[in-house]
Amino acid sequence: MQKRLLATLSLIIAAMMIATLTGTGRARAADSLVLWTKFNTENTTDPNSQEKWAAQALKDFTAKTGQAITHIVQPFDQINSKLNIAVQAKGDVPDISYIDTQNIPFFVKNGALQDISAYVKAASWFKDLTPGALTACTGPDGKIYCVPTSLAGGSTYYWTSVYPNGFPKSAQDLLVAAQKLKDPAGKKYAVTMKASEGISLQMTWFPLIVSAGGQIADPKTGKAAWANQQVADVVAWGRAMFGGKYAPEVDLNTGFDDETPFMNGDAGAFLAGSWSYVYLNPLTAPDGTKFDNGAASVQKAFDAGKLNFAPPLVWNDGKPALMVTGTAYAIPVGAKNIKGAQSWIDFQLNAAENAKFAAAYGAIPTLGEASKDAAFQTPYWKAISSNLTTYAQNPPALTDYDKGVAALTNVINKLIVDPSADIMKELQAEQDNYNNGLQ
Repeated sequence: MQKRLLATLSLIIAAMMIATLTGTGRARAADSLVLWTKFNTENTTDPNSQEKWAAQALKDFTAKTGQAITHIVQPFDQINSKLNIAVQAKGDVPDISYIDTQNIPFFVKNGALQDISAYVKAASWFKDLTPGALTACTGPDGKIYCVPTSLAGGSTYYWTSVYPNGFPKSAQDLLVAAQKLKDPAGKKYAVTMKASEGISLQMTWFPLIVSAGGQIADPKTGKAAWANQQVADVVAWGRAMFGGKYAPEVDLNTGFDDETPFMNGDAGAFLAGSWSYVYLNPLTAPDGTKFDNGAASVQKAFDAGKLNFAPPLVWNDGKPALMVTGTAYAIPVGAKNIKGAQSWIDFQLNAAENAKFAAAYGAIPTLGEASKDAAFQTPYWKAISSNLTTYAQNPPALTDYDKGVAALTNVINKLIVDPSADIMKELQAEQDNYNNGLQ
């Protein structure tokens, strides 16, 4: 958590410096390519693998193409909305920006991205793209609006000493196991999970809701549809987990302290993302064995037989569901340096670069050739790849994805924190509030 906090502080300071120098948050050198990402290349204190990759990629891109580049860092949970705002305001927009593919319907609805279908289909790397990845960048109108660079999903990490017979097969089995494992001192937990903010949908709630047969959004209208019995049942399960102190209360707070109980061996399992290994270091097993190998700590713990992986947590006897999301680059409406933007995409869609990025980010590369890289032949990546192949589900088709996800996860968090609140009543009220805002 200290590493992530330092990285976040560095990002904020860098953004403030840029805004101060330019008055607009955009410091553009003459004829440069303006790029927005969420990777803080200004973090020199303790950069993670994503930040290290980005810093090197910027240097390599300029060396290879001769193209000057102005890199502007945006907060990871605001970059999509900020890009849309910049386009709608007809102000300074980047020439190219990182986007999350689950926001494509939102961008298309607002006319924020350029149709790049012709460019993509004519590119040398087009035929090597994973079909599913390209689908994530295709709008409802069949046009291509972004280029995918990786696919990410969920997984479960667990300590083998806590679960010697494997991780429980369902949420209900986990609740039973948690009761048996309960620590009288209240300092050890069956599991830790992200239970607050929008990212908790992908990591925790989506697999349970979907495998229970619940619905989050109406795919035809983009409206919220989460006020149903299956979602209510999942919330009740969450109440039981936290009410029984089988999961730490810190999971309900903002930020990423939910990782800490697993990192120090106090939680027997962690409902994780494929990217989680980037941050889980140093890592200490319940028996005190320490793995301080940076982003390789999770793999080292697996190699030592201390840690293992399981599919996303499933509801009762349903089929595991994994919400697959993609990282991508898009050219917004109003971009000036189109050729430069395309050269950045071409640079990213080189097999060697695609493999380096995906490994650093914590996801599967979108080029078939890149997926053959030795980095993805480990047990960890084979498990992630198997999960994606077997359990992948598209994100809920919310018209305003970020707003809708925030509304749902906030009300789930509220209902767990306040066990006296009427679950269905609160779900319905938040659903109505979101849907009314779309009109």
